[in-house]
Amino acid sequence: MENQSYKPAHYTVEIELEKSSGEVFNHLINLNEWWPEDFAGADIKLNSEFIFTSGDSHYSKNKVTEFVQNKKIVWLTTESIRTTDNFDWKGTKMIFELAPNGNSTMLRFTYDGVVLENDSDRLAMICDMTVKELFYNFIVNGKGK
Repeated sequence: MENQSYKPAHYTVEIELEKSSGEVFNHLINLNEWWPEDFAGADIKLNSEFIFTSGDSHYSKNKVTEFVQNKKIVWLTTESIRTTDNFDWKGTKMIFELAPNGNSTMLRFTYDGVVLENDSDRLAMICDMTVKELFYNFIVNGKGK
C-alpha cells in the first residue's frame, strides 16, 4: 500500500432546504450532532480546531480557515490517516456555502483535495450521504446521527 497513487478531487453536492440561511448555518456548525464521525474540539469559529475519529480506522485534525456568518465555512485538514489503506488527505478543504433562494437556502458542499486513484466513486457516495442524508435529516427532522 505504500505506492498508492493519489489524484486531485473536486466533488460538489447541493441541496435546497426550506430554512433561512441563518437556520442552516446554525445547524451546520453543530458538527458533533450530524457529522458521521466522532467529534472532539472547540466550537466551530474562525481558527478553531477539531478532530474527527471513527474507531481506530480514521483520524483527521481540521482547522477552520474561513467563517462568514450565514454564508460560508471552510476547514482545512491539517493531519489525517485512514489506517485501513494508509490514505492521507492532509491539505484537503471542506467548503460549505449558503445562498438564500426565496424562502429557502441552497447549501453547496465541496470536497477539494485528493483521493486514492480508484476512490472517486467512494468519495461521491460519502459526500452525498453526509449532506443529502445526515445533514438533511438533522435540519429537517431534528434527528442527528
